Amino acid sequence: MHISVDNTAAGLTPRKLILEMLDADPVMMAHGRRLIAAGGVFGFSENQVRVALSRLLADGLLVQPRRGDYALDGAATRIQAETQRWQKIERRLLRWRGDWCAVLTDNLAAEGSTQFRKQSRALAMRGMQRWRPGLWVRPNNLRGGPQRLADELQALGLDAIRGHCVITRGDAGGEASLRSLWDCSQLEATYKQQIAALRAATIRLDNPQFPGVLSESVELGSSCIRALLRDPLLPDELASGDSRRELASLLKDYDKKGRRQWRRFIQQL
Repeated sequence: MHISVDNTAAGLTPRKLILEMLDADPVMMAHGRRLIAAGGVFGFSENQVRVALSRLLADGLLVQPRRGDYALDGAATRIQAETQRWQKIERRLLRWRGDWCAVLTDNLAAEGSTQFRKQSRALAMRGMQRWRPGLWVRPNNLRGGPQRLADELQALGLDAIRGHCVITRGDAGGEASLRSLWDCSQLEATYKQQIAALRAATIRLDNPQFPGVLSESVELGSSCIRALLRDPLLPDELASGDSRRELASLLKDYDKKGRRQWRRFIQQL
């Protein structure tokens, strides 16, 4: 969300801007000339926007239903659906009975490789931690149990799964080791920081100066969404979910107001 500002510092790119605009108003922003005009307001040249459009087409995130028009493609809408999962994460939780989901894997790809990044991202997206070589675990408090967890990990890019099981109860040392795998204090501190930032940003969004608050809404909103999507969704017996639920509630309000301001900006183009 921007307008004639230093987008390099904010992290906004023509690619992000195009996807954000088409998500906010796919009808109004379908025409390439409008996307170029919006890019100019945010400090991007016509050439930068055109290059971004070409790359998004090549990546399968955009299609051209008509010459000069653009729309989100299936790949982009699937990414959107996964991203919007943050709004419903609490529905995934079940009461924890003290057991653990365990996924067995082959050795992961070489660290630093593209495949390793995909595998690591999949594990992080479902709150998995390495307990022993080839053994990744999390509390068994998600709907669908280990089978659904393994299916989702595979769909997200973890292609090294050999099997899965439930660890019902370990000895005292094993239980202590399992419970220590997650840095709950750091998780809580991060949420406190994001809650404070989101409260302040919501006030600014209520009194918008389009360039700054729109840029901020993209970056801050994305940061908070990433945090929620990567939340390990631990049971309250291990880490209180109050801060997570507070952040999600604040973010829903911020997202709604941000979309409203984006539509106002688009109407003024």
